[in-house]
Amino acid sequence: MIQNNLYFLLPVIAFGVSYALTPWARKISQSCGMVDEPNHRKIHSTPVPYGGGIAIFLGFLAAFLLSGALDNTKAVGFLIGALILVATGIYDDLKGLHALPKFVMQSIAAVVIIHFGITIDMSVLLRGRVAEFQYLSIPLTYFWIVGVTNAINLIDGLDGLAAGVSTISAFTLAAVSWINGMHDVTLLALIIGAASMGFIPHNFRSQVFMGDAGSMFLGFSLAVLSIMGAVKLAAAFSLFVPIMILAIPIFDTLFAIIRRVVTRRPIYEGDKKHLHHRLLELGFSPLQTVIFIYLLSFLFGGMAIFSAMVRPRNGYLIFLFSLALVAVGSIILILIHQRTQKKK
Repeated sequence: MIQNNLYFLLPVIAFGVSYALTPWARKISQSCGMVDEPNHRKIHSTPVPYGGGIAIFLGFLAAFLLSGALDNTKAVGFLIGALILVATGIYDDLKGLHALPKFVMQSIAAVVIIHFGITIDMSVLLRGRVAEFQYLSIPLTYFWIVGVTNAINLIDGLDGLAAGVSTISAFTLAAVSWINGMHDVTLLALIIGAASMGFIPHNFRSQVFMGDAGSMFLGFSLAVLSIMGAVKLAAAFSLFVPIMILAIPIFDTLFAIIRRVVTRRPIYEGDKKHLHHRLLELGFSPLQTVIFIYLLSFLFGGMAIFSAMVRPRNGYLIFLFSLALVAVGSIILILIHQRTQKKK
């Protein structure tokens, strides 16, 4: 049983370590030449050091080791997978990696998670037909982990965006896990959210970026914990709550894949047509874009928490309602913004 004070103390430690170490990681990255050079796809115009992801991970690690989670076999598997991706991300930020080697390392991390018994539970998803479809558990788990890991990476295009969305998602996941009685997952999600939050103040104004080390770690963590935290939700609805929690990066990635397939371009090839790019094209400032996407994430997060407390049938309706509300609300806000811009 986790002591109640740990739910407050360990996130504070994670936040404090991440916040304190980010300037140090920035200096180290700069001295090692681990910087993000500007190009035609990026918003910043001067080189910006990476290193924020290292601080986020160290903030998480400090709290994780103090939590006693190493006594949990699944938590050990989670840590091993995270270490693989953080190491891969650091190498990528320093030397650069092509898409295929990164995909291979993400796949290895996913296989580690599956090996340690963290999988999507088909007995929850399919009532009465478990044996017939049990083989889907492993591929679904694999694609979910690799997909969400890359989804966070793809939205990391503006100051505070990926870290902020990850923080909101982690805290939402903590709330859903608490509702489900998954208190160990609740604590881990709080720690990850707090570590990500500690990086955000340094990230604004392009002082330092989290790099692939940070985005892959956060994406991987959210993917794995969402599997663990939603396991007790009824029937197939157990997949809808994690989708709601991570709606922004998931849909942005899905549309990117469709867009690249239709235009016959490689799926891994970057472009400037993600959600945040579209909002910038409509005249939103970078800060307004980040705040707008934060609001969408809060809305989906609130819907996910509420859905976890009601019957699955009502949850489906809430999910559809939230999609419609986001679509209508987004259109209204964009039209209001465009009118305001025209008056100026």
